[in-house]
Parts: sequence; structure tokens; C-alpha cells
Amino acid sequence: MSSDGPEFNPAMVADEPIAPFDVTRTSERAGLLKLVIGFGLLAAVAFIILKIYQPGVRDRGDPPLITADNTPFKVVPEDPGGEQTPDQDKEVFDVMSGADPSTDVVTLPPPETPVDRPVIADPDPVPDEPPAAEPDPVVTVEPQPREPAVLPAPPPAAGGSDWVVQVASLRSQAEAEATFARIRATHGAILSSYGSDIVRVDLGDKGIYYRARVDGFSDKSQAAATCERLDAAGQSCFVARR
Repeated sequence: MSSDGPEFNPAMVADEPIAPFDVTRTSERAGLLKLVIGFGLLAAVAFIILKIYQPGVRDRGDPPLITADNTPFKVVPEDPGGEQTPDQDKEVFDVMSGADPSTDVVTLPPPETPVDRPVIADPDPVPDEPPAAEPDPVVTVEPQPREPAVLPAPPPAAGGSDWVVQVASLRSQAEAEATFARIRATHGAILSSYGSDIVRVDLGDKGIYYRARVDGFSDKSQAAATCERLDAAGQSCFVARR
């Protein structure tokens, strides 16, 4: 507490007159000033960034542009140093470079022109070889196809029993006869003494077939033995009665 007087006046009597104060007007001016300063700073930063990154900005379809540094590519050192090469200061280098040398340079005469060597004829020329005779044309004779030998059908054997050996069953008589001739030619050692029997059979719904059979057996046992020999040789067959 100060001795001059109390800080708080209970009577609420102001020592000085109160002046009016507009809060809204003061805040609007300060805010506008801050807004202007902020926009200025943003514009300055954007300008600096644009200047920095502008050389590297390009379209996607454009090739990249690479620029070299703005400095000399080669610089002559002040003290070259190194080893001295013999005759490196000869005046001939000045002549070659077009500079005027300090002394007279005497050039050597041009080289002599070569003389053609005389051609000496060969006293004993070698005669040219006669051309080789063309070989006679080779005539190729193509072999003519030979007709397969068809064994004649043997006469029916003396033993004319009712037992036969069936070797095939086909849809036409021509196929049955051709198949029987092929089987008899393949197994001539077994069927050479027997005859053929081509018979037409109507099987109703299945159609008409022609059976190729071997006949001329004296009895059933002879037919069975012949069928066993054919089966062992790889030809299927079975014994049947006429």
C-alpha cells in the first residue's frame, strides 16, 4: 500500500474523464495490415521458389536440358611442372602451326620418284593345262515294279470231309478271295496242299458276308492241327463244319 492514498476508490469517482474507445475499429485496421503483410511474404517466397526451380521445369514430352557450368573447361595452370620433353621448343613446330619462326628453316628435297621395274619374259613358259574333259552323263535307269507272284490255287485235296478252317469273313467276294490268296501266299508251307472255299452267308440284320475257308481235310483232327499251325504262325482261325 502506498502512503499517498489507496489504490481503490470506494466511491468509484474517476480521477480523470473516461474517453470513448472503439474496439472493432482498432481490430479491423490491425487485421488488414497483418493480411497485407502475409500476402506480401507469400508472394516473395513463391517468386524465389519459381526462380530456383524454373530451369528444371519441363513438359513430359520434352527431352531434359542439361546445361554445363559457366566455367572454363580447361585452365592452364600457373605452374605446369612435369618433366621437360626433349626438343619440345623446336622451331619446326612453329612452322607447322603457321607461326613465323625466329630462324630460317631449311627443308630437305622431296624423295626420289620410284622407277618401274622392267618385266623380264620367262624363257621357258609352262604351257597351259588343257581343259578337263566333261564326264559322260550318268543315265539312271529306274527299276520297273514287278508284279507280285500269285501262286496258283492247288487242286482240291483228295480228303473231302465236311470240316474246314475259316481264316476270314469279309463283306464282298472279291475281298474274301484277295484275302485268302494273301494268307495262302504268306503261309504257303502250311496251306500249299489245301484248297479254298468262299461261301456267301446272309446274317440278317448284320448283312451279307463272304467267308474265306480252307478245305480238303480228311477229318476234323487234320483241320484242327492245321488251324493250330496257323495260329502259332500269327494267323487267327477256327475249325467249322460246312
